[in-house]
Amino acid sequence: MIDQHALAAGRELLQRPLLPLAAMVRFLYLTGDFAAPSEVIEQLPADIETNDAVYADAVADLRPYAPLFAPLVEVKEGRPPAARIVDTSGQPVDALTAAAALVDQQVLTRELERINSLLCAPCACTLCCVGPEATMQQAYFEIPLAGAEPDRFAVARIDTPASRTHRADDEEALPVDGRPFYEQGEPVLVHWRHGWSLILPRASGCPNLAADGRCRIYPDRPEVCRRPQIFPYVLEPFADEAGPGWRIRRSLLAVLDCPYVRLLQDEIAGFAAASELDLVFRRNKA
Repeated sequence: MIDQHALAAGRELLQRPLLPLAAMVRFLYLTGDFAAPSEVIEQLPADIETNDAVYADAVADLRPYAPLFAPLVEVKEGRPPAARIVDTSGQPVDALTAAAALVDQQVLTRELERINSLLCAPCACTLCCVGPEATMQQAYFEIPLAGAEPDRFAVARIDTPASRTHRADDEEALPVDGRPFYEQGEPVLVHWRHGWSLILPRASGCPNLAADGRCRIYPDRPEVCRRPQIFPYVLEPFADEAGPGWRIRRSLLAVLDCPYVRLLQDEIAGFAAASELDLVFRRNKA
């Protein structure tokens, strides 16, 4: 059952996206005599109205995000961002474009985590914690992991030279003991070309999903589990012969399997438009 109070709070946040405010801070900081972006934030008007939203207390809205504006400081001081960032054609972008994209990606990621805490947790929905139903055509559900996150799952691992040259969605599935990787019967961790992921075959569930539908490691859940099924792709990670990098995409992906996404499609569309992001709706399971 949907928690109506959480729904109202989440809807309110969707109607007050932060990227328009972040753009104001960026412009004022880079063109004005300010020591830091936090100084700009503290001097914002108490009440800001744009074409798409009304911010009754913009300072309070942005203050928790102030540290995420650090890439702008580097640019203003003449230091290009350390991250490798390219445009859609693979060409490196200028330092200001790179810094602005880094800030937007970080702000949006943190913002969606906050929305997630309101919309997902009270729902007690396990859609993102289980594999496809036995009757579905889809054979598995993939949960990308980063850093030390694989260590939070006590399941078998596949880490071979073959797996490290494959992607999960390659046309020719990675064979394991003569069968496709997703026909092992149980959840499994696989080290792919670009990192680890947890594979949930049909009719299986995350090993950290308790019988009552709660997550056993909720405070330490992976980053991908901290957002609703609305994913920020201002920057999209990639890797090539030159190493890892980020590609500017300026998109928002919303997964229609999620009951909140289906219910709030109009609000999500407004959020994307106000943030100047391309919106893509799709399903993860079929």
